[in-house]
Amino acid sequence: MLKRFWQRKKLLFAFNSLMLISLNLFAQDWRKPFSAPLLLSGNFGELRGNHFHSGIDIRTDGVEGWPVICVKEGRLARVSVSPIGYGLALYLEHADGTTSVYAHLQRFNSAVSEWVRKLQYQKESFRIDESVNSSEFYFKQGDTIAYSGNSGSSGGPHLHFEIRNTVTEHVLNPLAFYSVKDYKAPIPRKLYLYSISNNGFVWRLGEYGVKSVQKDVYQTGVISVPAGRIGVGVHLVDYMNESWNKLGVYRMDMVVEQDTLFTLQMDSCSFDQSLLVHDLKDFACYKKQETVYRCFGYYQNQILGIKNRDNGFISINEGQVMRIKLYFADINGNKSQLSFKLQGTGKTAVNPQEVLAYEQAHRLEVQRWKVCLDEGALCSSVKKQVCLEKNSETGEELLVLSTEETPLLKKATLQVEGSFSSRAIICEVDRNGRKWPVNTQWSADRLEARIGFLNRYTVVEDTVAPVITYLGKSNHGTLRFKIKDDFSGVDSYRGEVNGKWCLFRYDAKNHLLQCDLSEPVFKKQQQNVVNIQVKDKAGNAKELSIKL
Repeated sequence: MLKRFWQRKKLLFAFNSLMLISLNLFAQDWRKPFSAPLLLSGNFGELRGNHFHSGIDIRTDGVEGWPVICVKEGRLARVSVSPIGYGLALYLEHADGTTSVYAHLQRFNSAVSEWVRKLQYQKESFRIDESVNSSEFYFKQGDTIAYSGNSGSSGGPHLHFEIRNTVTEHVLNPLAFYSVKDYKAPIPRKLYLYSISNNGFVWRLGEYGVKSVQKDVYQTGVISVPAGRIGVGVHLVDYMNESWNKLGVYRMDMVVEQDTLFTLQMDSCSFDQSLLVHDLKDFACYKKQETVYRCFGYYQNQILGIKNRDNGFISINEGQVMRIKLYFADINGNKSQLSFKLQGTGKTAVNPQEVLAYEQAHRLEVQRWKVCLDEGALCSSVKKQVCLEKNSETGEELLVLSTEETPLLKKATLQVEGSFSSRAIICEVDRNGRKWPVNTQWSADRLEARIGFLNRYTVVEDTVAPVITYLGKSNHGTLRFKIKDDFSGVDSYRGEVNGKWCLFRYDAKNHLLQCDLSEPVFKKQQQNVVNIQVKDKAGNAKELSIKL
């Protein structure tokens, strides 16, 4: 099984590499999705919350409505409309085996918009995700296919652009096809060191300052560490000309003496490896908005573009001194490096005795609570500390799986037995006591959820319905409502005019629901009755009717 896995990974890596090489030969055939210069607010392979960034984010000067053009002749293969995620998105297939993706759009061109609108009325749903099997929409290079926007989970106006291998659906680095103005090398901000115990427990030893000794050359000096296995991490940022946004690194190598233990090169990513991002980044630092790349990890070899020998661990003996060099580069060839030395001491590394071993499956039970962790769910071994706590004031029961929020590489199943109301929801609880609802399945004798973190959990009953607020008409002839649920969140909505379904566009991040008064269900020069129905994820419902 393991042999077949590595053979498959090598074949996929080789296939993607050949695809990149062959496509690079024809990179001049690709047009930019905008006529303006490419300025990035995000680049390919960046370490995000629970995934690797799968494309580039192209800035649009903080405004919407830039014409988005077809980068290469092809057919429309998929259309997606969602209040979250990619928002409005188009997927175009090209004859060379690639698919280009355009996301967070404001609107599609008129022909696609009309087709989508008919489909939405047919399905009575704003949200759609439809494959296009015909050749009805075939675009030539340079055709306007849409207009840039800020839809879905976008944090500001921009275009998210991807290039995918159509067969494998692996995403390819768009900067292998386009050049950007960039003469700035990656900058190491801090060095982090970790001790790894024999049973796989990882303990951060400390963070260390970085000194610039000449242009793009940095040093840290000699650092004493306990003898044994040591891991290295680096807080790393990259910038491009005329942009203040921090970008991810393209290539990184760690050389110990003359031996390369770790290599990263962001040419391609796979969506089914998204959660493995937690094995590459320091999660605690990420929460402080520091992107720290760890040059070690038990599962990093499963990530496309990463190779680490001996899991990237540096083995050092007492009294031994080892020279370490980290080399960094962006895709435009700007390079920098950081060097330091490690000196082994006789200090005792942290080595907890009772752990949840990273390489094993685990079944954790305490009274009515049960958690099932699959093999390979943990990045590294963690202290076993499962217990129940009770809030003395509210009597609320709290399941404690970890004193520190710990991300998982595979979601775990959490069950709590008992007779619960259909409004009961499992919630994750942070260190400040704030509760974050988790998608919960209810049955007669238990609640069940899939969780992405070892943390603290409780059960809360949500009996408060969503709030619907009429915001009036805009100057552009748009009817506007605010729909919001402060706890479990909006699950579904329906808008009707005069008893018939009407297309209402939903912007989840702004809690905004709106429709055009030009929709055919509105009667001209007559009274219209508009009805809005909203349900939250606990099943609480709210309804509002107004007359216009």
